[in-house]
Amino acid sequence: MIAERLGKMFSLMRSFRETWTGLKTLPNGAQSIAVVKVAVPSVVIIAAIGLIFGWAHWYPHDRWQEYVKAVLTGFVLVALPFELFFRSLLLSSLAQLTPRWAAWISTLFFVAFFPIYGMVNETKWNGTFLMPSFWFAMLIFGIILSHIRIRSGSLWPAIIVHGTTAAIWMAFLGGRFY
Repeated sequence: MIAERLGKMFSLMRSFRETWTGLKTLPNGAQSIAVVKVAVPSVVIIAAIGLIFGWAHWYPHDRWQEYVKAVLTGFVLVALPFELFFRSLLLSSLAQLTPRWAAWISTLFFVAFFPIYGMVNETKWNGTFLMPSFWFAMLIFGIILSHIRIRSGSLWPAIIVHGTTAAIWMAFLGGRFY
């Protein structure tokens, strides 16, 4: 029984098919409204946590090029690869093993990425990535993104929410570019 479940977990073909389906599927109007109703308050709470604990601060850029850079970085370098891995391949693989806990487990991997990345790489992000308040915020964010992915059946809402949030952080709240 365990061997069968492990075999299912590592069924990459199924995970890739589900990823492709998630990319081909667009949410309907009601799903889009539901995404906004969940995402906006969550992002406001996460921004408040960042402002309170100092890893976010009001710092809008003075050149339009910085806003373009924030949007491109937020979507191409942050949201797209993270959502393809954590909310698609990993979530799909884990759902084959334990559907009930898949979102939580993939979110814990998402949260664990940040301190590990911060310890392994010498980047401008190290201070932020090693802060427990940031981990807590990413726990909230990861669960919300997993919920959005599961409920909508599409990757696009999670990519859009993640990319928009990253772009806002980099453009207005002092988040650093790679």
